[in-house]
Parts: sequence; structure tokens; C-alpha cells
Amino acid sequence: MSRFLIWLTTAFLFVPGGAVAESVLTGDLPRQANLEFRTRAVDGGLEVLDLADRSPAASAGVQDGDVIVAVNGRTFAKPYVGEDLLRRLDGGDRARLSIRRGSSQVEVEFRPQAEPLENLEGVTSTYAVLDVPDGSRLRTIVTRPDGAVGRLPAVFLVQWVSCGSIEIRSPGATRDVIRAMAERTGAALLRVERSATGDSEGPACHELDYDTELTHYRHAFDALTRQEGIDPQRIVIMGMSLGSTVAPLVARGKTIAGITVGGGGALTYFERMVNFDRINLERRPVPPEDIHEILVKRILFQTEYLLRKKSPEQIAVEFPELADVWAGILGAGDGVHYGRPYAYHQQAAEKNWLEAWTTIDAPVLVTFGELDQFEMRHGHELIVQTVNRIRPGSAGFVSFANMDHDYGVYASAEDAYSWTYGPSAPGHDAPELVIGTVLRWLRDTVGFSTVQLD
Repeated sequence: MSRFLIWLTTAFLFVPGGAVAESVLTGDLPRQANLEFRTRAVDGGLEVLDLADRSPAASAGVQDGDVIVAVNGRTFAKPYVGEDLLRRLDGGDRARLSIRRGSSQVEVEFRPQAEPLENLEGVTSTYAVLDVPDGSRLRTIVTRPDGAVGRLPAVFLVQWVSCGSIEIRSPGATRDVIRAMAERTGAALLRVERSATGDSEGPACHELDYDTELTHYRHAFDALTRQEGIDPQRIVIMGMSLGSTVAPLVARGKTIAGITVGGGGALTYFERMVNFDRINLERRPVPPEDIHEILVKRILFQTEYLLRKKSPEQIAVEFPELADVWAGILGAGDGVHYGRPYAYHQQAAEKNWLEAWTTIDAPVLVTFGELDQFEMRHGHELIVQTVNRIRPGSAGFVSFANMDHDYGVYASAEDAYSWTYGPSAPGHDAPELVIGTVLRWLRDTVGFSTVQLD
């Protein structure tokens, strides 16, 4: 789909039960290509996996096991750069892959189709474009219940740290929560794709820092909540995972009707990352007698990395005794941390999230899975305790037994940490527990009278 042709496209999508969902694509932002394969990093490139049989790539000769070494003539030394090159391919445009197959290298050209639009029951999804001052162009998606008239309340979504799309493209517990906010609240759902995801154009995931992302969210909040058909006095912000730390910063100085978060607390980022290390050591088969020494070294490393803003490479040179620490840090990579630049985490360490929560003058709901692999219960409870100290009774806390960070249910903390389902707890995703809690809060506390609980 060429960059010049998308001005207004409407698609009618048939959904189960006979309902018709309408998706409207507006603006000149190209639709991302649907490559119909996934990749994984291997030595020297990206290996093609799960290639769809009859896809344009397969028809052109791409095979499972091929290793992509260049995209449209652009080589890459690091896999996340190659992944971003693939993400930036547009549907309908020519894609040329340089592929290593055994001892040979071949060139393959094809035109991938555009990603399909969402298929949601009983709502209209409108895709538009938001231009922000730094030059990034962000895809926005606004859903409205079919037949709704007048100005609607809305949920503004703030997402997690990893750079996956905010669209509902496939089943999954997290996307079940997003789908429920679109289909069952009777309200509008406001989303924005970060510059590193979906159709959006701007810094790549490995370039997108915390401050830039926060600025983009605040611009999106202003633009989306001022749209015709949205009631700016009845906006709820929903922060998911690390988006829970961004959410109160987005809300600062703005009128909101409520804020709900889960999977992220109000501890300092330094504490949060040290706790990551503590959980990582406790729930893996690390001898208990070794944890103290390992954790002390990690705390020293995190001090230099997060608080003194040094790169892991610089720390290894200045402190040889800490040179081996980075390899053991969760999410550590070659030039990135959880796929983000070092600056993302160092900027997060500057933020006073607890102070931000003191500025929230609206109902608050905090949810927590007791087997969360990353976050601490205390960080979640701290939000509620702080808000209630200032505005008694305005914040609530709900914990879910045996639930992990991603809404899975497990027999033990160790099973959750390894995402292993055992015979005593077959394991299943249970997002409906969280969905039901949030929907009741929206109806009973915030006043969204159109919420559908069943």
C-alpha cells in the first residue's frame, strides 16, 4: 500500500453472531506489511519461522529456516535493527530480502499484503494519524460502540515496555483485556501506537527513550480526548505493566475521571530493578547461600548504570569486578535493555512516580497478581496507601491468588517464573478475573453506566 494513496478506506468485517464491525482507515500513514512469518535472532541475521503457505513471501521462494541478512539492501549487525527494518515495510510495497540459505545467498522480492484491520464485535474502529512536534507520526485507533450518539466516556490505554502492537491482532490474555475495554464498557477506547510499533513512524524500539514516549502519550491524550464525540470530563487512564508508571505522568495536570493500573507500582525505578534481580535469584535454582553476594554486586552495578547513567560497557571498564554482572541482568542485550536504549531506563530512574500519584484527584484502582514475575506487591499497595492518605477512600487494591504478570494462573511462584504449568494446576490464562474487576469499578465507582459485566 503506497504512501500516497491512503486517504479514506472503510472495511466491513463480519464477526461471530452476525454482528458487523466497521473499521475506518483515514489519513496518509501507510499500513504496516503483514509478512506472514516470524523471526528469531541467530548468528548473522534473523531466521524465518512459521512461514504461511500461500503467503506472498512463500510464493516468492522464502522458506522456513532461511536467514535474513538484509532488508531492501540494508544490512544490519544487530538483530533488533533487522526486526525494525522488517517492521517498517509497508503493505503493498516491494520488499527485497537478502537471504542466507546454507552456503548460498539469494535475493527474494515480493509484495506483502497490508495488516488486516481489527475485527471487534459491536464497535467501529477508526484508524487515524497523529503528528507530534518531534516529527514522529503515530497511528491512533479510537473505537466507539455501534449506534452510540453524543459524547462518550472513554478509556485511554497506556501500554507495556516491549514494543508489540497495541492492536488486537491475535488471541491472548493481554489482548483479551484490551478487547473487553472496547466491546464491554459502552465507552470509547483510545489507543496510540508508539513510534516503534505498528504503522507509526519515528524512533525504533531500540532508540525510543522514556521521556520521548511519555511526551508522545501526553500529545495523544490531548488530541484524542478533544475529539468530537468524546466527553473530556469522563476519561479513565488504564496503565498496563510498565505503562502503570507512565499513566500518572500522563495524567498530571489533566482532567481525568479515574485511573486503573496493574503490573507496575510506585517504587523508584532503582528499587524496582533491584527487586527484579531479587525475584530472579530467588525463583531460579540459585543456591540461597549465593544470593547475597550476587545481589550486592548487582546493586553496585545498578547504582552506576541507573543512577550515575553509565553504560554497561563503561562500567565493565571502570569496575572490572562488575564486568560479569550485565550478562546476568534480566533483559540485558547488546546495546539494549528489554529492547530499549539504556537512556530509557536511566530516564525512568529519574522519575518520582510516588509524587505523581499524589496529584491524582480521581478514583484509583490497582490490581496485582500475587505470582507476578517482576513487580512487588508493596509497590502496588504503596499507590493505594499514598492516595488514600491524601483522599481517604478514593483508591482500591485487588490482588489475585496464583496469578502472574500476564494473567496466567500457576501452582507456585517458581512455576510462574518459568511459565510452567504443572499437574496440580493445569494452568490457564484468567484475564476475566481482572476484566470483571475493572468493569465493576468502571460501573460502580467511576459511573460508566453502560458497562456490560457478562
